[in-house]
Amino acid sequence: MNKIFIASMLFIVFGSGFLSAQKTEDNQKENVFVLKSDKPKFSIEFPAKYKLEESKTDNGLKTEFYRCEKNGNIFMFKYTEHENPAVSPDNKTYTEASLQSFIDGIKAELISKYYYKIKKQKGLEAFLKIPDKNLHVFYRITIVKHVQYQIIVITKSDKKTDDISSFFNSFDVR
Repeated sequence: MNKIFIASMLFIVFGSGFLSAQKTEDNQKENVFVLKSDKPKFSIEFPAKYKLEESKTDNGLKTEFYRCEKNGNIFMFKYTEHENPAVSPDNKTYTEASLQSFIDGIKAELISKYYYKIKKQKGLEAFLKIPDKNLHVFYRITIVKHVQYQIIVITKSDKKTDDISSFFNSFDVR
């Protein structure tokens, strides 16, 4: 029941419709499933075989949404290509708006948030709770030029496990 609720809420939050997918490549290596894209250029390692759910927002922005499940945790990655680059200093306005939209969409409570910088990537990471489902959400957003990347894990645990940390840390924009 929780999985159906979560999948439904995420589909509503991320939109529905058809989108022509960008060229991506997936490889399995040592218990991880690598998703790579040449346009936009990124890679991320899922802890289990992922599936693509194509979607399109109301504004016609190009979006791809991937997810997998492992040990009861749901691992998700989404990117949206906007027509114009973000213009906010350090993209804080956009990352804050994205986080708030996500919180409102899944009816979560914000537990904590912080800004991070890893190599050249800057972004916002948050820890959320969905009280009526007794679930926790680890959320990270990064905006590079005109592309918004979101990394999300929904779990019953209130601790960031090795799988969650590895998933977040594997993301790279080239």
